[in-house]
Amino acid sequence: MKKALLTVFLILTAVFSSGCIQESLVIPVAIIKGKVVVPPGQISRGVKVTVAGTSLNAYADDKGEYTIEVRKSGRYLLIARGRSFDVGYAWVDAETDKTATPPDISLSTKIVGEALWIASIVDFPTATSFNLKSVNPVWSPDKVKMYDDGSHGDLLANDGIYTVRLTNLTTGSQQYIFEFSKADGSTETQTDPHQEYTRNGNSEIYILESTVKLARGYVVSDLNSVNYSEVKLATKKGSRSMYLDSDGHYSFAMEGNGREYLVFRSNNFNIRAVPIDLSTVTLYEVPPTTLSAKRGGELKVILVASDFVDVTNPTVVGSFKGWSNPQQLYDDGTNGDEVAGDGVYTRLFTGIAPGYYQYAFNINSENQVKDPYQESGDETYSIIGVK
Repeated sequence: MKKALLTVFLILTAVFSSGCIQESLVIPVAIIKGKVVVPPGQISRGVKVTVAGTSLNAYADDKGEYTIEVRKSGRYLLIARGRSFDVGYAWVDAETDKTATPPDISLSTKIVGEALWIASIVDFPTATSFNLKSVNPVWSPDKVKMYDDGSHGDLLANDGIYTVRLTNLTTGSQQYIFEFSKADGSTETQTDPHQEYTRNGNSEIYILESTVKLARGYVVSDLNSVNYSEVKLATKKGSRSMYLDSDGHYSFAMEGNGREYLVFRSNNFNIRAVPIDLSTVTLYEVPPTTLSAKRGGELKVILVASDFVDVTNPTVVGSFKGWSNPQQLYDDGTNGDEVAGDGVYTRLFTGIAPGYYQYAFNINSENQVKDPYQESGDETYSIIGVK
């Protein structure tokens, strides 16, 4: 009997103790339910809303609605970013065990060749002033002052949010960092905690390009769970370029009015060129483009004939085969060439030792040029990596 009573007592003790433990783990939160508003015809899904000074974030849905939970009562700065929109923000006062509704964050469509940046003392509490510093491409001068005085795109003076709007920028990818001063006179550089993208350890923003002609499509590959934002899309000898979205999609502004080539390149995929015809359309829907992952020992180069004048029997020379041993390029559907007669000369080499190799193209018997779509290069030669 005593054993039975002891067993019951232990069971009840465990049950009540478990209940107390579970109850003690309930952490009160404040729920922030807000909305991002975009111009008519634009899509709000995918706009990222981040909480300044924290790692908290959420994405807006098709209605622009988002929900974020915070664990402390207080005043929070919400910052909204999307590839097609200028950055926007709103303040909200949140209280635990309650739902807070911040003002709508209204986003404006980006303007061609312009961009808006903001930096706040919420993210950088020791800062007394900010500069926006260019990394790639580098401006002249390489940095500009940010303002908290109601000018240069700043909405409200002395609110701790520093702003600058710049015009006449090179379109496409712009890498940057923030430089801020402290009360002791020292300076520090940091990436933007609310950046659109990150590249090479820097923050990156997309500078909108003209959409007079637009090529739109996406890439696929034989790899799983790929972040395609490392893939660079370029045309016209690399004079216009952008990086793909992480899911492989792109909308690429074009300047041509006829046959153009979209060239896809990254360190992890073999280069590929796709011809498109803009002569009769303003929006060209590019069929899905398959990229081939680099395999051990592979080295692939292409030469777009229309990029140069008088391309005749082109060859490639480089440290991977010896500079005195020109290798023929092909536009006949062989040796790695995708389509015969499409103006893209190709050569796929195999059995090359891993490493980095210099190379150049002989476009005819007299002229040697660098690869305008190179992975990297020095003053004289292009450089390609082999796995």
